[in-house]
Amino acid sequence: MNKSFIDSHAHIYLKDFSNQLGAIIDNSINNNVEKILMPNINLKTVNPMKKLSLKYEGRCFSMLGLHPCYVEGNYEKEINEIFDFFDSKVIAIGEIGLDYYQSEKTFTNQLRAFELQCEFAIDKKLPIVIHTRNSIDESINVIKRYSNKNITGVFHCFTGNLKQANQIIDLGFKIGVGGILTFKNSDLKNVISKIDLSSILLETDSPYLSPEPKRGKVNEPSNIKYVAEKLSEILSVPIELVAKVTSQNVNNLFDLSS
Repeated sequence: MNKSFIDSHAHIYLKDFSNQLGAIIDNSINNNVEKILMPNINLKTVNPMKKLSLKYEGRCFSMLGLHPCYVEGNYEKEINEIFDFFDSKVIAIGEIGLDYYQSEKTFTNQLRAFELQCEFAIDKKLPIVIHTRNSIDESINVIKRYSNKNITGVFHCFTGNLKQANQIIDLGFKIGVGGILTFKNSDLKNVISKIDLSSILLETDSPYLSPEPKRGKVNEPSNIKYVAEKLSEILSVPIELVAKVTSQNVNNLFDLSS
């Protein structure tokens, strides 16, 4: 059984990587990372992300969306300008969602931005990639309102409890699991141990949330192996099976054929 991975969430178009992109891609290849999915953040990141997906076509794939931490007063205009870049190579709408760690004064705009982007995804028949910092229940409630419209996607960087995980799975969504799973003080492993592998996507969230033993350093897609190793240990299954099933999950959720 081959051991090749897909990093379902990495921001490798950011300036953190600008001087070492070739090495980052080489490291990913050398560590069996077959594909890298790139969620957008705001209007400024669209061009560098799209350029990267063209340069490494078939390996790097782009999404479009306005991250909740970047929702400001002009969010509707910015969302429209982001979606002006829509084409057949866009695989998902993301990174979108709610971040209730931020100031309360943005909550109303965040919610409306999330709804607008969900509606765009439904119209284009694309999955969504959801950011849910301090807002898992609120995000689930939004998705429930669209559940009769065939909306699907992944709850990225999941840190919730088993009840929330089961609600997400029942809605037809996947659970995104990254470096937090490897942290010694994380309770996430107790939740993930009770979830079937068929509901899990591997991700790094590069350059953030480096897994053990790379914690504290800039994260990159090659580190997906540490997340996979921990998942293999927690679920008591071979790492080759982790690679195979999580990659199938990505390919089933996103159309990476283009």
